[in-house]
Amino acid sequence: MNCQICQGLITPMKKGDTELLKCKGCDGFWIKRGALNRLIKHKAGDLEFSSIDHHMHHDTHGIMKCVFCEDQAMIKINFINESRIILDYCEECGAFWIDNGEVEKMQNYVDKIEANNEKTTILEVIFKTLLNLPKI
Repeated sequence: MNCQICQGLITPMKKGDTELLKCKGCDGFWIKRGALNRLIKHKAGDLEFSSIDHHMHHDTHGIMKCVFCEDQAMIKINFINESRIILDYCEECGAFWIDNGEVEKMQNYVDKIEANNEKTTILEVIFKTLLNLPKI
């Protein structure tokens, strides 16, 4: 399988206890539902659920198609509300495409929130995110 970003070779690998499909060219990777919560160290909350929104976001590449869902188009989501870290997310299966460097950016963002725990905890950020979801 080839990468949709750079046409590099995609190969399966493990990072700790998390299985991923990593591109040897651009170092981006695919992860399944639940893996983001294992990759980013955090004290509490569901980082994946709190990141899913339905606002229009843009990043450095176009629409991706999920490798796990027979070419299901993915949406662009903002990791935890106001981070400006845009991830590709499959609404069908919950998979993510993570660009090179985004894990470090997400970890730094979570660490910054948790370091200021007297002011804002990660749970408060998640709650704020939930309040900003579109009303049904």
